[in-house]
Amino acid sequence: MTMGPSKADPARQVGVFTEKAIHSIAGVKAKEIELFRWIVGEWSYDNAVPATRVSPAYTDSGKQRFTITEPDGWVCSVSPNGEKHPMITIDAFSRQWIYLLTRGSYGMLRSKEGWMGNRISFVGAMTMIGIDCEWRMTWIKSSDDEFKFVNEERLPGSNVEIEDGSWSYIDEWRFRRIDA
Repeated sequence: MTMGPSKADPARQVGVFTEKAIHSIAGVKAKEIELFRWIVGEWSYDNAVPATRVSPAYTDSGKQRFTITEPDGWVCSVSPNGEKHPMITIDAFSRQWIYLLTRGSYGMLRSKEGWMGNRISFVGAMTMIGIDCEWRMTWIKSSDDEFKFVNEERLPGSNVEIEDGSWSYIDEWRFRRIDA
């Protein structure tokens, strides 16, 4: 950073990024977001939910469209009315992937490791139906035309440092491309 004119008041000097830094950061983000480019398009899904002590097992099915916004680099779900809902991006500074929950469930999950082969896991605090929990969402890409993600919740009383056996399976979403 260097000192430069404020966007709001050019007479005032504030910390600004150099042109070189801006291009470097934008380049990192643009390169990394390409790792999700395969998701753009129309998908059918099945959400398999196992039985619990209060509900039977069931499978929900539907369609979902995804896009990537330019130039800010967000993977978005697209509502039937065309509204884009930001879901996934990458912070170019920390190189952490971010998964944002803003509709029905709320939170911000992070992936510090990023893509490892064909999978990426997001972990973080979220609130669902008024309950706060630690969540893990693991995306697994089988091909450009098929992927799934598995949701898990950290069991109460688990040691945060130990993952083996500390996560409880919640559900699985399986997607198949429609517009191939």
